Amino acid sequence: MEPISEPWSFHVGVVYENICSMKDSPSQEPRDEALRAALHDAGLLAGLVQGVFHASYSGSRRDVYLATLGSYLTDLGGSLESKAGGYLATFEDRRIAIRFETGGHG
Repeated sequence: MEPISEPWSFHVGVVYENICSMKDSPSQEPRDEALRAALHDAGLLAGLVQGVFHASYSGSRRDVYLATLGSYLTDLGGSLESKAGGYLATFEDRRIAIRFETGGHG
């Protein structure tokens, strides 16, 4: 099954600006934590439905990230495959394309 090309992208960045208090730190209010978690998870779920996962790592040691991710996926009963310059996380009959932000290659 080929990954579905994405007509739009969902990227969730970590921004700690608390606009209510004008502090540059995450709010510890339970409601704000729930809102942040829901936004993050909605972005992840939208990508998975499309068959795409946007990796959270954008550093220069992509080799370390991919080796570690592959090991964790194996422990969870899946695998990490390198296909035509890209990567696929595979669980049984489900394949999810892994996308990286432009940046570090290692």
